Amino acid sequence: EQFANINGDNNQLDPDTYKNSELGMKWDLESGMSLTAAIFESEQTSLSVSDTDAERFDVTESEISGVELQLTTQLTESWALNTNYSYLDGTNGSTDLTPREVPAHTFSVWNKIQITELLGVAIGATYQDESYIDNGNTAVLPSYTRVDAAVYYQVSPEMRVLLNIENLGDTQYYPNAHATHQVTVGAPLNATLSLSGKF
Repeated sequence: EQFANINGDNNQLDPDTYKNSELGMKWDLESGMSLTAAIFESEQTSLSVSDTDAERFDVTESEISGVELQLTTQLTESWALNTNYSYLDGTNGSTDLTPREVPAHTFSVWNKIQITELLGVAIGATYQDESYIDNGNTAVLPSYTRVDAAVYYQVSPEMRVLLNIENLGDTQYYPNAHATHQVTVGAPLNATLSLSGKF
């Protein structure tokens, strides 16, 4: 239904346009700590599903600015910690409304522990702040926290077995949306077993 009439009576589409500016830095310390930081600003003109009619698209102009931080630390010989944080702030055109699906805060932390020379485990959590489903800011995607884990075993120098476990707490969450009446439900507790090798 959404694509039955992609641009109303005007059956042609202008391309999306983007203008991005970014400034970043990286600082490595002898202690095994590494800090990466970036500030950025993005201006874009693009299509988005109409807030009032899912069969139509509206052309929206938005400005989004933000900060991204990443800290990687080797706490011990066998324990590494990786943390990421981002802050986003945006406006739609000349209004005070926020563009759809722009969470103000996003944070993740990932622990990797080498138990033996061949066996390792990892566990981490991802937090995403609430955001708006639509450009009119009438509906909200709630915030969520998801916990993931992994176990890996180095069978040989050329082969590794990896078990990924996603959504360890079986949390019900909604990572994104297509329109006010179509929200994506995050996957429940699930696991993937994989074997990788070098030849």
